[in-house]
Order: sequence, then C-alpha cells, then structure tokens
Amino acid sequence: MKRNRTGWLVVMLLLTLGITGLGQCLTEVEGNDSRAVADWVADLPGTGCIDGTIGVVGDIDFFYFNVGSERWVTIETITNEDTEIALFDSDGNLSAQNDDIALDVYSSGIEQYLMAGQYFVAVWEHNDDNVIYSYTLSLSADGCLEEFEDNNSLALADYLGTFPGEACITGTVGIVGDTDFFALDVLDWTVLTVSTITTEDTEIALLDEYGDVLAVNDDYVVGEYWSWISREVPPGTYYVMVWEHGDDNVIYDYTLVVSGTSCVSEIEPNDDYTLADTMGDVPGALCATGTIAVIGDLDYYTFDVTFATYVTISTATTGDTEIGLFDAFGNTLAENDDVAVGDTSSWIGMNLVAGTYYVAVREFTDTDWVVPYTLQVTGD
Repeated sequence: MKRNRTGWLVVMLLLTLGITGLGQCLTEVEGNDSRAVADWVADLPGTGCIDGTIGVVGDIDFFYFNVGSERWVTIETITNEDTEIALFDSDGNLSAQNDDIALDVYSSGIEQYLMAGQYFVAVWEHNDDNVIYSYTLSLSADGCLEEFEDNNSLALADYLGTFPGEACITGTVGIVGDTDFFALDVLDWTVLTVSTITTEDTEIALLDEYGDVLAVNDDYVVGEYWSWISREVPPGTYYVMVWEHGDDNVIYDYTLVVSGTSCVSEIEPNDDYTLADTMGDVPGALCATGTIAVIGDLDYYTFDVTFATYVTISTATTGDTEIGLFDAFGNTLAENDDVAVGDTSSWIGMNLVAGTYYVAVREFTDTDWVVPYTLQVTGD
C-alpha cells in the first residue's frame, strides 16, 4: 500500500518555523524507560504530542498511543538533535525504525498503516553517546474517531483528547431518547468551539466536570439543524452531550467537531488602530478575548495574512457586538452586526490577499456594555 510522503515536508517546515503550530503538548514523565512505564500520548485518529529529553547518555524513552480503527499514522520527532525512533505493536514486536527523515535532518519519522490497537514508540539518541536537551514527539492520523456505545452517561463518555487542539467523532442516536456523552481535558485557558455536522436535528450541551451545563444549543442558524457552541473555559475536564432535539426521533449520522484555541487577552487601551492588539498570522486559527467595559468603547485588533486565503472573523458572546474589517490603509472592507436572527454575535467571511488587516469590535448601539467576548479569526 503506497502513501504520499508529504508529511516529512511538514516536519522540515516545522523545524524551520518552530513547533508553536503544535499547540500545547504533554510533558514526558521520567522514568519511562520501558513499555511497562510508557507515557500516554494520544488516542487516534486525531493528533497528539509530548515534549521530552534524553537527559542521561544511553537513556531511552517509551510512549504509547491507541488507534481506534485502521488508518495511516504519522510518527515524528521535531528537534535539532539526533534522535532515533522505533515503533512496536502491543506485544513488543518491532514494526518500523528510523534515524533521520532526510539527509542532514536529524529528526526521525515513521509512517505506517496500522490496525486498531495499542502501540508503543521508543525514542533515543542515535549513537547512545550523547544527551538530547529537547525534542517533541508528534503523532497524527487522518479521520475522525468513532462513537463507542454505551456512552450515555458522564462515567461512560467517549474520550476526545486534550485541548488546545482539534478532534472529531462520528456517532448516531440509534434509539429514541438516547444521549451521547463525550469527555475532553483542557490544559490551559482555551476557547472551545463545539459543533455538529448533520442534516438531522441535533441539540448539544457543554458541561463542566460536575455535570453542570455551561452552554446549550439546538439550531445555530434558522432553517438549519446543526448545532454550535463557543465558550472560553479554564483548565479542567469537560463533557459534551449530543441528542435528538425533541427526543422523539433517531439520528442516523452526525459528526461532532471540537476545536480549542488559546487566545490572546485584550490589552487596554486598544481603541485606535495604532494601539491594536496583535493576534498573529493566517492561514491558521487565532482568537482574542476582550470586553466593552466602558460605554462607547472600541477595541482594535490586527492580524497578518501571509498569502491569499479565505478568512472568517466572528465573535462569540451573549452581548450585542458589531465588527468591522479594515485594510492597512483604514479602508472599510466589511461590517456585520448579527450573524443570524436571534444571534447577536457577529460574523464576516471574505477572501483576503496578503497584507495587514484590522478588526474593530464595539457594542452595536454604543449604549451598553458587552460582557466578555471572544474574537476568532480563521484562515484556511
């Protein structure tokens, strides 16, 4: 079975630009020098990463991951030091081994088509004659997880992984009145966006670790049946519930998508474009949190588009925002008050060329405050 090996291009790009694109990774817990004490990295499909070191000459680090269903899996180290890695099945049989992914590149990489099951990865310094001060082990697999019944309570929730990050899972509501539960862990302050992809009538809720409802949504857009929630949350364990809206029908197929992005925090004053808070570069997913704490206040943010792309800009809030998009010369490109009837969040989507852009956020009538909002900027 052949596989397009473009993954190694991504590795070399990450080595050039740094590893910030991976989001927040787990941290190795020593001693993990055998399969019996291996550190967990991820449940696949999806992504996962862990930071480690070879602090003692001759040390070897073991990690494990689970594959929910057969698929291609990419395993790689991101480092400027000379790693070597090996992949083992659940019985300890060697499946693959790699030193350098390319000439003059010291990172290691393995791409394998794996059956469902548990696997182990070993990482060591290539010649066992030096230490490695820092490496990141990254795992990725295309596709979504698959719901595992019974998952109709907090205790039986299917696990989605750690966030910031992204995950998706396919499911059904096969019995009238059934509810599906999913669990996730948030490692740092994160804006969680939870949505369903379906033509059937879902309803979703976000719950804290005690089962208290933080947010709930039926139809995000009038005339559509999919659901959508966005909420900034502190570190902790959270749950997502999915059910058929009226509890009077089944749902043959839905995909639950959860993404988490770490946000910059607004720094006042930012009421002029010269004082705009910097969000970062797109393509990518950016976000910022702020408030309109003074009536008539205006918050400015700036971001850079590195090459032409379609960009969406939105607010997630219970207040009534209005947003404007401006180019580097201050020309108004787009404005929006309400994303939909009954939804006072704001949304803009348009194709942008490379350059610097500004977003302004205000309370729609300039006669009220806006409780905390999250501004999200995403470029494909």
